Amino acid sequence: MRTLVDEEIFSPVAEMLRSAASLFCSGKRVTLSTTDTTLTCSLAMAPIEAAFLDEGLPYRRIITDGPESKSSGLQGPFILFDPSIEEFSFNEKYGAMVIGGDVPTTAHMGQHGKVRNGVLTPAAISHALAQLISPAGKRVRRMRPWAISGNWIHPSMDTTYDPVYTALRDFLEEEGTISVVPFPEVPDPDPQSRPWVNSDDLDAVRKRWDELDAEGRARAISHLMRPGLFSSAPSTARFEELGWNCILAPNWERDLAGQIREASSIWGVNTREEAAGKLIDSLISKGQIRTIQSE
Repeated sequence: MRTLVDEEIFSPVAEMLRSAASLFCSGKRVTLSTTDTTLTCSLAMAPIEAAFLDEGLPYRRIITDGPESKSSGLQGPFILFDPSIEEFSFNEKYGAMVIGGDVPTTAHMGQHGKVRNGVLTPAAISHALAQLISPAGKRVRRMRPWAISGNWIHPSMDTTYDPVYTALRDFLEEEGTISVVPFPEVPDPDPQSRPWVNSDDLDAVRKRWDELDAEGRARAISHLMRPGLFSSAPSTARFEELGWNCILAPNWERDLAGQIREASSIWGVNTREEAAGKLIDSLISKGQIRTIQSE
């Protein structure tokens, strides 16, 4: 695998991540803690826990649905996931890392390398750290497609073009971690992630998909997606990804958007601590989050 932290978009946090990885691999027990029992923090905590498991490093997980989290009560070394702090930091002396809010970054896009502003999400930062802790870990490798997940659920995808999402998507596709396919090629599409798509029309397109040329496929997808143009959501950027650039990984039947939609539903049928724990456990053990609601 290519090293995430070496990529341009990770330059604002690269040195801190390298220092932190060296310390966290020292063998001292590390506490992974959050009181923000949300999908965002769960997606960020999972890859780091996977890295500790892959390397056999001692750690403990603390997930509580309580008041605003404070790092002062934790004994180092620790990693605190707390978006309310709105920053990313690492204190090497105390072995204290805070993965808080988004980190501004830039990406050069297009033929002319135009500079675009974007954000590194906690999930992306965590995946970069996890790879440094466990470069060849099987769990970390299996979870690698989820490095893009934080940007997928980020509000920027609902307002404008997200250059960091695009950079991560292209990076993961180029190294062979994911494939980017049009919606009809998703083996088990989630109907709730694209409620405007008529299921009968989708079945008809899928049956003749192999017979269509490039122009015919483009018309078929446009036909399937057209009803969604009259909805107030999703945004144009997200709409295009849902129809033309679906994220799949080896052994996935359902694409990233469908799995994230399904994962978010477990918060409605479990306590917040249970939901976060189930999500993390499923990602670590399976590399995906299909069917965890019923487990």
